[in-house]
Amino acid sequence: MKPRLGLRWKILTLTTLPLLALAAATLVLVDRGVSRRSEEALAEDLRRASGVFENMLSATAAELDVAGAVIVRDPRFFSVLALPHGHNDPDYRATVAGVAQDFHHLAQPDVFEVVDQRGELISSVGRIRVQVAARESFMPSVLAGRSERRAIAQRGSHVLLVATPVVADGRVVGALLLGHEVSGALAARLRELTNSEVSFIYDQHITRTTLTADWDRVVAHAVALSMDPETDRPVRNGGWIAYARPLPMAAEGTRQVYVLQRSLGAEMAFLHSVRAHLVELGLLLLAAVALAAFFIARHVTSPIRQLVTAASAMEQGEWDVPIDRGRTDEIGYLATRFDDMRQRQRTFVRSLQEVARAKSEFISVASHELRTPISIVRGWEDLLRSGLVKQETPKYVEGLDAIARACVALEKIAVSATHMTQVDDGETVPAPTMTEVEPLLREAVQGAAAAAPERRVTLSLEVHPAARTAIIDRALVVQAVDALVRNGIRFTPDGGSVVVHAIAQAEDLVLEVRDTGIGLSAEARLRLFDEAYVQRDSRHHRTARGLEFNVAGLGFGLLLARRVVEAHGGSMQVDGEEGRGSVFMLRFPGAVPMSEPDRKAA
Repeated sequence: MKPRLGLRWKILTLTTLPLLALAAATLVLVDRGVSRRSEEALAEDLRRASGVFENMLSATAAELDVAGAVIVRDPRFFSVLALPHGHNDPDYRATVAGVAQDFHHLAQPDVFEVVDQRGELISSVGRIRVQVAARESFMPSVLAGRSERRAIAQRGSHVLLVATPVVADGRVVGALLLGHEVSGALAARLRELTNSEVSFIYDQHITRTTLTADWDRVVAHAVALSMDPETDRPVRNGGWIAYARPLPMAAEGTRQVYVLQRSLGAEMAFLHSVRAHLVELGLLLLAAVALAAFFIARHVTSPIRQLVTAASAMEQGEWDVPIDRGRTDEIGYLATRFDDMRQRQRTFVRSLQEVARAKSEFISVASHELRTPISIVRGWEDLLRSGLVKQETPKYVEGLDAIARACVALEKIAVSATHMTQVDDGETVPAPTMTEVEPLLREAVQGAAAAAPERRVTLSLEVHPAARTAIIDRALVVQAVDALVRNGIRFTPDGGSVVVHAIAQAEDLVLEVRDTGIGLSAEARLRLFDEAYVQRDSRHHRTARGLEFNVAGLGFGLLLARRVVEAHGGSMQVDGEEGRGSVFMLRFPGAVPMSEPDRKAA
């Protein structure tokens, strides 16, 4: 099949695209990094600005407290409030107003109001007059002798009030209200100090702001409505970083919020300059690389096309397409090596085809030969159990059970042969799950032991505590261990032993099957797992009745075990010497789940 994209264009693409991607990635990373750091710096500035504003409010309230305390202790002030008077005595009100004017000139607050002991307003000489409802909300507490601080919203402004009780002759004769507008000069001063825009919101409406554009006011309004006091962090909205906070000392039952905003545009201007320079550099680099790649591609692709043509012919089974072997450079060396490899490949492919065909035929014949005695034994079992052959001795029942066990063993061999074909063809895909290792190994050992009832080989099982559970395909691993244990029984004389050992090495599960049998020669260890190696003696064509000593079975048990462990991403190793037994080790990487303390230690 002709390639869709020529090598020349691939070289050009593969040399230019990575650099282009690198430039783009650099631009993105720089952009994100600088943007994130700038936003974090702006957010921190807004937090500091909020702290400055709330400190200014606290300082203003403290100043009003001090001023109120000084005024109410002045005899000229409290003695006037202590004068007897009627409900609407005009002379009395005029006298109080005159005294209030004198003290107002000294303190210069925006609110200066005097209230009598009944809570009625006597005089208001400041530029801001407190609404009746706002005043009455905290007058009872003040006339009871307690000072109060309240932030109220009225007529498009927010006012910080300090109410101080006036005491004469040990009794409260009235109250003094002093206040400063928060959203006026104080907000302007905050903007000057912190370079932040300030907006005040009362009951979902902006009452005062330093913003001029309607859209920017929409941002302030949205941030105020979505304010969550628990998160308490600045947010990004549009081109602004905004920070909303409840107004300190706000009157109960009112939602008063102030919002500080900083524009991202001015702060991020330098980033746009960086972007532009990076794009220019990337384009220049791309152009230079593209020219160089195009030049190289023209000089490299011509001889390689010849190799591509030969490779395409190999896919169609044609092995004799001519290749120019006369060049003396690296391409010539490659052509020579390719031609030699092609000849070896032709021989190897043909041999593999023959071996694969012989193996498939062998397994198919073995499977059919095993199913025939199974059918016969099953038929006799049905006859015996149906009562057509009557015999009521204990041996009769034992015979039936022996036949049943033989059937199970033969069926396992037949199924293993079928599984071997599937594994060899790459059809079996493991489905690992969390599995108890000891019951799995016990099932495999018991299955192998059932196939050798007359053998006197000791079977034992050892599971290390760290390897009690593993993530493996239970059915496949049972088949693999069963095959290795059967192999150990088959080549271990009576009186010997086969030990199955499970250990955990870090996150790997290691299963060892160790026997005291006849062992393996050096040549056998090297060629044991070679799929193209098949011994030609008659033993490999004999169907064993069980696991007789030193009588080989069908010859695919070890290969099945290897394929199972390789399907799990692991490996199989064999060790031992002739006359000293064998050790087969299956390693399943990453199969042992580690506990959290073990993971931290690792």
